[in-house]
Amino acid sequence: MDDQRLDASRDDELGTEENLSGAAAAKKIAEMVNAGNSCFFCTLGLNSQLHARPMTVTEVEEGSGALWFFTEVDSLKNVELDRDPRVTLFFKEGDNAGHLKLDGEATQVTDPATIHRLWSPKMRAWFTEGESDPRICLLRVDPVSGEYWDNRHGTVIAGIKMLFGAVVGKRVDEGVHGQLTL
Repeated sequence: MDDQRLDASRDDELGTEENLSGAAAAKKIAEMVNAGNSCFFCTLGLNSQLHARPMTVTEVEEGSGALWFFTEVDSLKNVELDRDPRVTLFFKEGDNAGHLKLDGEATQVTDPATIHRLWSPKMRAWFTEGESDPRICLLRVDPVSGEYWDNRHGTVIAGIKMLFGAVVGKRVDEGVHGQLTL
């Protein structure tokens, strides 16, 4: 049996394959990002190697799935994005929860009205001059595609099921997996 057919049969037995597009994909992104809003934000580094750094999502736009991040206008990631705006984001909700990978394109935004809309007092830890700090830059990531793994039962139930599987030596329902297309 080839690997693709083996994976499909495993999905039938242990979980559900659910590919989503458009508004349904955007809704899944918002759902999963809001549950665990930190990610590894990956760009193509100056040495043509993947460059990852942890970042926190400030907002997920309803309907489009666009993600907003605060950063410094002169950061290395902005230099990398000037060369190639494509990004990959990796999210993990928790030990037994969902995982999300998104591929998209980042746009740098310095519009004062958008900064004001997304600003929160905790941002002063990075931007000491407040929301008018000239170093502020927002990154808007518009996802194009992605992939998700959602345990659909919650962390506690997933942990119990894994423990049960380990005790009896049998694989258990692993939840939902799917492709996202926006």
